[in-house]
Amino acid sequence: MKTHSLLSLVAFLLPACRAPADSTAVNAALEEYRQAWLKGDSAAALRRLSGDVRFLFPGTPDLDSAAVHALVIDEMAKYTIPSLTLTRANFFVAGDHAVDIGTYEEIQQPKTGAPIHGTGRYTTVWRRETGGWRIWRFMINELPAK
Repeated sequence: MKTHSLLSLVAFLLPACRAPADSTAVNAALEEYRQAWLKGDSAAALRRLSGDVRFLFPGTPDLDSAAVHALVIDEMAKYTIPSLTLTRANFFVAGDHAVDIGTYEEIQQPKTGAPIHGTGRYTTVWRRETGGWRIWRFMINELPAK
């Protein structure tokens, strides 16, 4: 009976012990993705995306993996991102998924023309996959300009 109770306790505590390491790993993956955008490195950004990633934008059909890859490459060809600030409002890890909710503020610099200042809300669902944490679902809502 005591062995069964000890095993139950270990099984209960083991995921909790992984959580700080998982948080650290997701934060590192997020920073790699953010830096890829700041450096205009589409290959690095694409490495942080799951093979079955979906982007969900208001008022448009969901983007599947092929469309997301095309979007990342197209956006990086059109703009540089000199500034991208993420402010986390909530974050949690549950098993092989992590949810990051917050706001963003960015400056997009078109190859020609004036900079574009954008702000909004985001929700990113990360998934633990072979090779690390990857973006599985991404939702964004732009906020009106101030």
